[in-house]
Amino acid sequence: MVSEFMLQQTRIETVLPYYGRFLKAFPSLLRLARAPLQKVLKFWAGMGYYARARNLHAAARIIRRDLSGKIPATKEALLTLPGFGPYTAGAVASIAFNQRTAAPDGNVKRVLSRLVNAPASAPSLERKRQLEFYLEDLIPERQASGFNQALMDLGAMVCLPVRPKCHLCPVRRFCPFTTEEKKKGIPPERRRREEIWAIALIENKGRFLIHRQEGKGLLGGLWQFPTLVSSPKTGSGPADDSLPAKRTLRKYLRDRFGITTRFRNPLSPLRHEFTHIRATLCPYLFSLAPGKSVAKTIPALETRWVKISGLSRYPISRAMTKVADLLNAERQ
Repeated sequence: MVSEFMLQQTRIETVLPYYGRFLKAFPSLLRLARAPLQKVLKFWAGMGYYARARNLHAAARIIRRDLSGKIPATKEALLTLPGFGPYTAGAVASIAFNQRTAAPDGNVKRVLSRLVNAPASAPSLERKRQLEFYLEDLIPERQASGFNQALMDLGAMVCLPVRPKCHLCPVRRFCPFTTEEKKKGIPPERRRREEIWAIALIENKGRFLIHRQEGKGLLGGLWQFPTLVSSPKTGSGPADDSLPAKRTLRKYLRDRFGITTRFRNPLSPLRHEFTHIRATLCPYLFSLAPGKSVAKTIPALETRWVKISGLSRYPISRAMTKVADLLNAERQ
Protein backbone atom coordinates (compact mmCIF):
# COMPACT_ATOMS: atom_id res chain seq x y z
CA MET A 1 0.00 0.00 0.00
CA VAL A 2 2.81 2.41 0.90
CA SER A 3 4.78 1.71 -2.26
CA GLU A 4 1.78 2.17 -4.55
CA PHE A 5 0.88 5.50 -2.94
CA MET A 6 4.47 6.68 -3.31
CA LEU A 7 4.65 5.56 -6.93
CA GLN A 8 1.61 7.57 -7.99
CA GLN A 9 3.03 9.95 -10.63
CA THR A 10 6.58 9.46 -9.31
CA ARG A 11 9.42 7.37 -10.73
CA ILE A 12 10.80 4.48 -8.71
CA GLU A 13 14.32 5.99 -8.59
CA THR A 14 12.87 9.00 -6.77
CA VAL A 15 10.79 6.89 -4.39
CA LEU A 16 13.43 4.39 -3.23
CA PRO A 17 15.31 6.56 -0.70
CA TYR A 18 12.05 7.72 0.89
CA TYR A 19 10.47 4.27 0.99
CA GLY A 20 12.97 2.72 3.40
CA ARG A 21 12.95 5.73 5.75
CA PHE A 22 9.16 5.85 5.76
CA LEU A 23 8.75 2.18 6.67
CA LYS A 24 11.39 2.49 9.37
CA ALA A 25 9.43 5.37 10.91
CA PHE A 26 6.05 3.63 10.42
CA PRO A 27 6.71 -0.15 10.39
CA SER A 28 3.03 -1.08 10.72
CA LEU A 29 -0.36 0.25 9.74
CA LEU A 30 -1.13 0.79 13.44
CA ARG A 31 1.95 2.99 13.91
CA LEU A 32 1.04 4.99 10.80
CA ALA A 33 -2.56 5.45 11.94
CA ARG A 34 -1.51 6.61 15.41
CA ALA A 35 1.10 9.08 14.14
CA PRO A 36 0.21 12.79 13.85
CA LEU A 37 -0.14 14.03 10.28
CA GLN A 38 2.77 16.45 10.73
CA LYS A 39 5.14 13.53 11.42
CA VAL A 40 3.88 11.69 8.33
CA LEU A 41 4.40 14.80 6.19
CA LYS A 42 7.92 15.22 7.61
CA PHE A 43 8.98 11.78 6.36
CA TRP A 44 7.26 12.45 3.01
CA ALA A 45 8.79 15.93 2.59
CA GLY A 46 10.77 16.32 -0.63
CA MET A 47 8.85 13.74 -2.65
CA GLY A 48 6.02 16.07 -3.66
CA TYR A 49 2.31 15.44 -4.26
CA TYR A 50 1.61 15.72 -0.54
CA ALA A 51 -2.06 14.85 -0.96
CA ARG A 52 -0.81 11.26 -1.28
CA ALA A 53 0.63 11.38 2.25
CA ARG A 54 -2.56 12.90 3.64
CA ASN A 55 -4.68 10.25 1.90
CA LEU A 56 -2.42 7.40 3.02
CA HIS A 57 -2.62 8.62 6.61
CA ALA A 58 -6.41 9.02 6.39
CA ALA A 59 -6.81 5.54 4.88
CA ALA A 60 -4.69 4.00 7.66
CA ARG A 61 -6.84 5.67 10.30
CA ILE A 62 -10.07 4.43 8.69
CA ILE A 63 -8.69 0.89 8.41
CA ARG A 64 -7.68 0.95 12.07
CA ARG A 65 -10.95 2.48 13.29
CA ASP A 66 -13.55 0.80 11.07
CA LEU A 67 -11.92 -2.36 9.69
CA SER A 68 -10.19 -3.82 12.75
CA GLY A 69 -6.81 -2.83 11.37
CA LYS A 70 -7.07 -5.15 8.35
CA ILE A 71 -6.46 -3.78 4.85
CA PRO A 72 -9.34 -4.82 2.53
CA ALA A 73 -8.45 -7.52 0.03
CA THR A 74 -10.79 -6.60 -2.83
CA LYS A 75 -10.58 -3.79 -5.35
CA GLU A 76 -14.16 -2.75 -4.65
CA ALA A 77 -13.55 -2.34 -0.90
CA LEU A 78 -10.24 -0.53 -1.42
CA LEU A 79 -11.93 1.99 -3.72
CA THR A 80 -13.96 3.26 -0.74
CA LEU A 81 -10.77 4.47 1.02
CA PRO A 82 -9.08 7.88 0.53
CA GLY A 83 -6.44 7.97 -2.20
CA PHE A 84 -7.40 4.67 -3.85
CA GLY A 85 -8.18 5.07 -7.53
CA PRO A 86 -8.76 2.15 -9.94
CA TYR A 87 -5.05 1.52 -10.50
CA THR A 88 -3.90 1.69 -6.86
CA ALA A 89 -6.83 -0.43 -5.69
CA GLY A 90 -6.18 -2.98 -8.44
CA ALA A 91 -2.45 -3.07 -7.70
CA VAL A 92 -2.88 -3.65 -3.95
CA ALA A 93 -5.67 -6.22 -4.44
CA SER A 94 -3.75 -8.20 -7.08
CA ILE A 95 -0.17 -7.92 -5.82
CA ALA A 96 -0.80 -8.19 -2.07
CA PHE A 97 -3.87 -10.44 -2.10
CA ASN A 98 -3.53 -12.20 -5.49
CA GLN A 99 -7.02 -11.07 -6.52
CA ARG A 100 -7.79 -11.58 -10.23
CA THR A 101 -8.21 -7.91 -11.05
CA ALA A 102 -6.59 -5.42 -13.42
CA ALA A 103 -3.91 -2.94 -12.35
CA PRO A 104 -3.55 -0.80 -15.49
CA ASP A 105 -0.75 1.69 -14.85
CA GLY A 106 0.75 3.72 -17.70
CA ASN A 107 3.21 0.99 -18.64
CA VAL A 108 0.53 -1.70 -18.71
CA LYS A 109 -1.81 0.44 -20.80
CA ARG A 110 0.93 1.02 -23.36
CA VAL A 111 1.75 -2.70 -23.62
CA LEU A 112 -1.90 -3.68 -24.06
CA SER A 113 -2.63 -0.84 -26.50
CA ARG A 114 0.14 -2.10 -28.75
CA LEU A 115 -0.65 -5.76 -28.25
CA VAL A 116 -4.35 -5.48 -29.11
CA ASN A 117 -3.77 -2.65 -31.60
CA ALA A 118 -6.24 -0.42 -29.76
CA PRO A 119 -6.95 2.68 -31.86
CA ALA A 120 -5.59 5.85 -30.29
CA SER A 121 -8.57 7.72 -31.77
CA ALA A 122 -11.05 5.87 -29.55
CA PRO A 123 -12.55 7.91 -26.67
CA SER A 124 -10.31 7.59 -23.61
CA LEU A 125 -13.01 6.14 -21.32
CA GLU A 126 -14.07 3.57 -23.92
CA ARG A 127 -10.43 2.68 -24.61
CA LYS A 128 -9.73 2.30 -20.89
CA ARG A 129 -12.69 -0.05 -20.42
CA GLN A 130 -11.64 -2.14 -23.40
CA LEU A 131 -8.12 -2.54 -22.06
CA GLU A 132 -9.26 -3.42 -18.52
CA PHE A 133 -11.71 -5.99 -19.86
CA TYR A 134 -9.00 -7.53 -22.04
CA LEU A 135 -6.46 -7.53 -19.19
CA GLU A 136 -8.75 -9.23 -16.67
CA ASP A 137 -9.47 -11.90 -19.26
CA LEU A 138 -5.71 -12.51 -19.63
CA ILE A 139 -4.86 -12.88 -15.91
CA PRO A 140 -4.26 -16.55 -15.05
CA GLU A 141 -6.13 -18.06 -12.12
CA ARG A 142 -4.21 -17.76 -8.80
CA GLN A 143 -1.35 -15.94 -10.55
CA ALA A 144 -2.61 -12.35 -10.58
CA SER A 145 0.24 -11.00 -8.44
CA GLY A 146 3.07 -12.36 -10.59
CA PHE A 147 1.28 -11.66 -13.88
CA ASN A 148 0.48 -8.02 -13.13
CA GLN A 149 4.00 -7.31 -11.86
CA ALA A 150 5.51 -8.98 -14.95
CA LEU A 151 3.34 -6.85 -17.24
CA MET A 152 4.41 -3.69 -15.39
CA ASP A 153 8.07 -4.65 -15.76
CA LEU A 154 7.60 -5.44 -19.45
CA GLY A 155 6.32 -1.91 -20.03
CA ALA A 156 8.97 -0.30 -17.83
CA MET A 157 12.00 -2.08 -19.31
CA VAL A 158 11.14 -3.37 -22.80
CA CYS A 159 7.95 -1.87 -24.26
CA LEU A 160 9.19 1.70 -23.86
CA PRO A 161 7.28 4.79 -25.05
CA VAL A 162 10.06 5.66 -27.49
CA ARG A 163 12.43 3.18 -29.16
CA PRO A 164 10.89 0.03 -27.62
CA LYS A 165 13.21 -2.98 -27.40
CA CYS A 166 10.99 -5.21 -29.52
CA HIS A 167 13.82 -7.70 -30.19
CA LEU A 168 13.83 -8.54 -26.45
CA CYS A 169 10.06 -8.77 -26.06
CA PRO A 170 8.72 -12.23 -25.06
CA VAL A 171 5.38 -11.55 -26.81
CA ARG A 172 6.70 -9.91 -29.99
CA ARG A 173 5.28 -12.62 -32.29
CA PHE A 174 1.75 -11.72 -31.15
CA CYS A 175 2.22 -7.96 -31.34
CA PRO A 176 1.04 -5.94 -34.38
CA PHE A 177 2.94 -2.79 -33.32
CA THR A 178 4.10 -1.37 -36.65
CA THR A 179 7.51 -0.26 -37.82
CA GLU A 180 6.18 3.21 -38.63
CA GLU A 181 4.94 3.65 -35.09
CA LYS A 182 8.34 2.61 -33.75
CA LYS A 183 10.00 5.34 -35.82
CA LYS A 184 7.92 8.15 -34.38
CA GLY A 185 9.97 10.82 -32.70
CA ILE A 186 10.33 11.50 -29.01
CA PRO A 187 7.13 13.05 -27.68
CA PRO A 188 7.41 16.71 -26.67
CA GLU A 189 8.26 17.43 -23.05
CA ARG A 190 5.23 18.14 -20.88
CA ARG A 191 4.95 21.90 -20.56
CA ARG A 192 5.29 23.27 -17.05
CA ARG A 193 3.62 26.40 -15.79
CA GLU A 194 6.10 29.18 -15.07
CA GLU A 195 5.83 30.82 -11.66
CA ILE A 196 7.82 33.32 -9.60
CA TRP A 197 7.99 32.73 -5.85
CA ALA A 198 8.97 35.78 -3.79
CA ILE A 199 10.15 34.36 -0.47
CA ALA A 200 10.58 36.43 2.69
CA LEU A 201 13.41 35.41 5.02
CA ILE A 202 12.68 37.41 8.17
CA GLU A 203 15.44 37.29 10.77
CA ASN A 204 14.91 37.97 14.46
CA LYS A 205 17.87 37.33 16.76
CA GLY A 206 19.22 34.51 14.60
CA ARG A 207 15.84 32.87 14.00
CA PHE A 208 13.60 32.99 10.94
CA LEU A 209 9.84 33.05 10.59
CA ILE A 210 8.12 29.97 9.12
CA HIS A 211 4.44 29.08 8.99
CA ARG A 212 2.36 26.03 8.15
CA GLN A 213 0.71 26.23 4.73
CA GLU A 214 -3.04 25.93 5.05
CA GLY A 215 -5.33 23.86 2.83
CA LYS A 216 -4.66 20.83 0.68
CA GLY A 217 -2.91 22.44 -2.27
CA LEU A 218 0.54 21.77 -3.68
CA LEU A 219 2.36 22.18 -0.33
CA GLY A 220 -0.63 22.01 2.00
CA GLY A 221 0.28 21.03 5.55
CA LEU A 222 3.99 21.74 5.11
CA TRP A 223 6.00 24.49 6.77
CA GLN A 224 7.56 27.24 4.70
CA PHE A 225 8.97 30.75 4.69
CA PRO A 226 6.28 33.37 3.88
CA THR A 227 5.87 33.23 0.11
CA LEU A 228 3.96 35.07 -2.61
CA VAL A 229 3.45 33.37 -5.97
CA SER A 230 2.91 35.16 -9.28
CA SER A 231 3.03 34.43 -12.99
CA PRO A 232 5.70 36.15 -15.12
CA LYS A 233 3.15 36.41 -17.97
CA THR A 234 0.53 38.46 -16.18
CA GLY A 235 2.88 40.92 -14.54
CA SER A 236 0.79 40.81 -11.38
CA GLY A 237 2.25 40.26 -7.94
CA PRO A 238 5.96 40.32 -7.06
CA ALA A 239 8.42 40.53 -9.92
CA ASP A 240 11.96 39.32 -10.43
CA ASP A 241 13.58 42.60 -9.40
CA SER A 242 13.94 43.52 -5.75
CA LEU A 243 12.00 46.81 -5.58
CA PRO A 244 8.44 45.59 -6.43
CA ALA A 245 9.01 42.38 -4.47
CA LYS A 246 10.27 44.37 -1.48
CA ARG A 247 7.15 46.53 -1.38
CA THR A 248 4.70 43.69 -2.09
CA LEU A 249 6.27 41.35 0.44
CA ARG A 250 6.40 43.96 3.19
CA LYS A 251 2.69 44.69 2.68
CA TYR A 252 1.91 40.97 2.66
CA LEU A 253 3.87 40.42 5.90
CA ARG A 254 2.09 43.34 7.52
CA ASP A 255 -1.39 42.25 6.40
CA ARG A 256 -1.01 38.50 6.83
CA PHE A 257 1.28 38.21 9.85
CA GLY A 258 0.88 41.60 11.48
CA ILE A 259 4.61 42.32 11.53
CA THR A 260 6.68 45.28 10.37
CA THR A 261 9.95 44.47 8.67
CA ARG A 262 13.09 46.18 7.44
CA PHE A 263 14.43 45.15 4.02
CA ARG A 264 18.09 44.09 3.93
CA ASN A 265 19.01 42.56 0.58
CA PRO A 266 17.93 40.07 -2.11
CA LEU A 267 19.58 36.66 -2.43
CA SER A 268 20.46 34.89 -5.66
CA PRO A 269 17.42 33.45 -7.49
CA LEU A 270 17.04 29.66 -7.69
CA ARG A 271 15.17 27.35 -10.03
CA HIS A 272 13.00 24.49 -8.81
CA GLU A 273 10.83 22.17 -10.87
CA PHE A 274 7.72 20.34 -9.84
CA THR A 275 5.95 17.93 -12.17
CA HIS A 276 3.71 20.68 -13.55
CA ILE A 277 5.42 23.87 -12.34
CA ARG A 278 8.77 25.49 -13.11
CA ALA A 279 9.36 27.96 -10.29
CA THR A 280 11.89 30.77 -9.99
CA LEU A 281 12.58 31.14 -6.27
CA CYS A 282 13.46 34.74 -5.35
CA PRO A 283 14.49 34.97 -1.68
CA TYR A 284 14.64 38.37 0.06
CA LEU A 285 16.25 38.93 3.44
CA PHE A 286 14.39 41.06 6.01
CA SER A 287 14.80 41.90 9.67
CA LEU A 288 12.03 42.38 12.18
CA ALA A 289 11.65 46.13 12.68
CA PRO A 290 13.42 47.39 15.84
CA GLY A 291 11.34 47.74 18.96
CA LYS A 292 8.66 45.28 17.83
CA SER A 293 7.51 42.62 20.28
CA VAL A 294 7.20 39.26 18.55
CA ALA A 295 4.56 38.06 21.00
CA LYS A 296 2.34 41.04 20.18
CA THR A 297 2.91 41.18 16.43
CA ILE A 298 2.33 37.58 15.37
CA PRO A 299 -1.41 36.72 15.23
CA ALA A 300 -2.87 33.36 16.17
CA LEU A 301 -1.48 31.46 13.19
CA GLU A 302 0.65 28.34 13.03
CA THR A 303 3.97 30.18 13.01
CA ARG A 304 7.42 29.56 14.49
CA TRP A 305 10.69 31.44 14.81
CA VAL A 306 13.36 28.81 14.18
CA LYS A 307 17.07 28.58 13.55
CA ILE A 308 18.01 27.35 10.10
CA SER A 309 19.68 24.36 11.73
CA GLY A 310 16.34 23.47 13.34
CA LEU A 311 14.31 23.36 10.11
CA SER A 312 14.86 19.60 9.82
CA ARG A 313 12.42 19.10 12.69
CA TYR A 314 9.59 20.36 10.47
CA PRO A 315 8.09 18.88 7.28
CA ILE A 316 9.27 21.30 4.58
CA SER A 317 9.40 21.00 0.80
CA ARG A 318 12.55 20.52 -1.23
CA ALA A 319 12.09 24.03 -2.64
CA MET A 320 12.28 25.57 0.84
CA THR A 321 15.26 23.38 1.71
CA LYS A 322 17.08 24.86 -1.30
CA VAL A 323 16.36 28.37 -0.03
CA ALA A 324 17.60 27.48 3.47
CA ASP A 325 20.80 26.01 2.01
CA LEU A 326 21.34 29.18 -0.01
CA LEU A 327 20.83 31.32 3.10
CA ASN A 328 23.38 29.24 5.00
CA ALA A 329 25.89 29.60 2.17
CA GLU A 330 25.38 33.39 1.97
CA ARG A 331 25.94 33.80 5.71
CA GLN A 332 29.19 31.83 5.79
